[in-house]
Amino acid sequence: MSTMTICLIIFALMVIGFFIKQLPMSFTSMAVLVALVLTGCVEAKTALGAFGSSTVVTMVSMFIVAAGLSRTQMINHLSKLLLKVTGGSFTKVLASYVVVTCILGQFIPSIVALFALVCPLVQNMCEEMKISPSKMMYPIAIASVSCSFIIEPIGPYAAWYVTQNGYMESYGWTATQLNMWSETSVLLPVGLMTILLAIFVVPRFLPDEPDVPTTMVAGRALKKQEPLSPVREFLGYGIFIAVIVCLMLGFSSWKVTLIGAIAVVFSGVLTEREAIDNMNMSTVLLYVGVTVLGEGLSQTGAAEMLGNWIAGVLSGVSNGYVIGAAFYIVAFIMTSLLYNRAVTTVLVPLTVITCGSMGCDPRGPIILCALASMSSLITPLSTAVVPMAMNAGGYSAKTVFKVGLIPGILRGALGVLIAMTLFPAFG
Repeated sequence: MSTMTICLIIFALMVIGFFIKQLPMSFTSMAVLVALVLTGCVEAKTALGAFGSSTVVTMVSMFIVAAGLSRTQMINHLSKLLLKVTGGSFTKVLASYVVVTCILGQFIPSIVALFALVCPLVQNMCEEMKISPSKMMYPIAIASVSCSFIIEPIGPYAAWYVTQNGYMESYGWTATQLNMWSETSVLLPVGLMTILLAIFVVPRFLPDEPDVPTTMVAGRALKKQEPLSPVREFLGYGIFIAVIVCLMLGFSSWKVTLIGAIAVVFSGVLTEREAIDNMNMSTVLLYVGVTVLGEGLSQTGAAEMLGNWIAGVLSGVSNGYVIGAAFYIVAFIMTSLLYNRAVTTVLVPLTVITCGSMGCDPRGPIILCALASMSSLITPLSTAVVPMAMNAGGYSAKTVFKVGLIPGILRGALGVLIAMTLFPAFG
């Protein structure tokens, strides 16, 4: 059996492993790495080298820097300020919580934790104001899933562009690169539109009373910590701003972020234990395994064969907007049936391979895959937030499917228009 065939089999098993979720994706990714080395698809030094790449250093360091900002009182201050706008009208109440959820979503790395944090507050407000939770919970779910991480430089995924550039390089595309504002340029305007949809449009299509009995969502309490001293609070803001400014000025990303991570711990903004806990090693291991698989697919010729096959489906298509829409639709449907993070992990390499075979820029389609994974809330399979919202709001599967199509379609239309205009498929 040729190494190309073996590599394709390993790739298929990885996809299956991601979707059946018997093992965490990070461990599945590591199993893939080991299998590639043992079967001779990649050399051991290639696999081990992936752990020390500049991309991995940047990812880990930026996670720590972002955690340092989250350790400050910025989130509490913003929450208190925005909650003051809560008045007696339903629209004002909903708008306040949607905006608060969106702001918190730029800092809290888990959308499940975010929804679980905000949901009990919304439930209590509904009881006090005698507002049906069925009119508020789904808009909050949309804000949690679709409006989190839309400002890339300040969120827990601040190194997203570095990761995607690493994927593109691993899968043979070096002509163009993403920068720290590329994803934001698409997700921010789409996110702002989504906020308006969640406040003014979506509630009109939700039932006045729950379809099924509601249940309380137990808040996933975030660890309560004593506020930082004024000096460390200032340093938390200052280090983060300094890192962002240096990145914007074009300094080496891994050097800047690593210095920033060291400064966060040295200054006492985070303890050593807190810094280690926020390295997000599951994401790192997932990235390393998938990257090494990219090396295997490339070295054995499997990547070229896969790209040619998928490109054949879009053969003759020269309209970049059609290409972008195709990737969005595929990612949206897959997310509806599977798990959003697994879908993007699988689709990004295939997107780069396919675009490379077609000779088109993969940046727009990559961003659209990410957008689609954040837009699909029509089934409870895409993210745990959907079943949580169904329980808290008393929604039936039919209601979720019907209402979820509205933001899903509109977000896709605007996203394709912006992404494929800013990043034309054929420059």
